[in-house]
Amino acid sequence: MKFTSGSPLTIVNANAAIAFDAIKSGATGFTGVFTNFHPDLYKWLLTQHQKHPQLANELSVYLALAAMAEPMGYPKLAKLYHQRIGTFSCIASRAVDFDIKERFWALDALIDKIVEGQQVFRAKIAAL
Repeated sequence: MKFTSGSPLTIVNANAAIAFDAIKSGATGFTGVFTNFHPDLYKWLLTQHQKHPQLANELSVYLALAAMAEPMGYPKLAKLYHQRIGTFSCIASRAVDFDIKERFWALDALIDKIVEGQQVFRAKIAAL
């Protein structure tokens, strides 16, 4: 990027909706909320999209749609996911003072679908 040329500073995108476009334009990374869920999928998109453009495009659609859950109580949302996989013991957060499961009553079902999508794309990538 022009703003950072000649310096060690790098600017990266944090918006999943435009992550793939940013990567194709030369972004060197992604720092969005859903790297809490599937950093490996973003890394694959960053490093392998040119070798597998069709799968990369398909994955970018999934990543953008999965990230639509971000307004549903992040960072508690990420903590809820991590509680499921055993890396967090609670989902308490100073930033979100409401019960995310009460406000977003289908949140567990949505996380199930996000996890299912992760598994589908991880299997597709492994099969390459």
